[in-house]
Amino acid sequence: MNDRYEWYRTNRYTWAEKAEISDEIIQYLMDYLSWLPSYNPETKESSNGLNYYGVTVINKTGAEKLIKILDKWLSLIEEAPVTFSLRGDTVWKEEENEDGYWELTRNWVKREAIQGDLAVLINLAVKASDNNQLIIHFGI
Repeated sequence: MNDRYEWYRTNRYTWAEKAEISDEIIQYLMDYLSWLPSYNPETKESSNGLNYYGVTVINKTGAEKLIKILDKWLSLIEEAPVTFSLRGDTVWKEEENEDGYWELTRNWVKREAIQGDLAVLINLAVKASDNNQLIIHFGI
């Protein structure tokens, strides 16, 4: 396991074809990404969705599903304002009197940035699908 992560840490900036999606976007889309057929090399089992903390392999079928899901998201995001917010984590806020409360955070994003990132991932998925190749997701 340590060798794989060391290899990833050392080589991740040398790949010609890759997509980087912010964790906030991945978390927001996680319910939809759970529809992707995938393979977990750690457990050696086929499953659905992304292994958030580890490696996930997405084959041609998963890449085709990913294209469909992200195309729909791109269409939806076209309707968003230039800057908009997405639901974030729920966090515990402490007050001075030692009371506290749960607060839903919001992540502010720029429409163009998300559109660009998702377009790169869609193009990667199209190449994987067209050439019967795999997409490897390395988790966070």
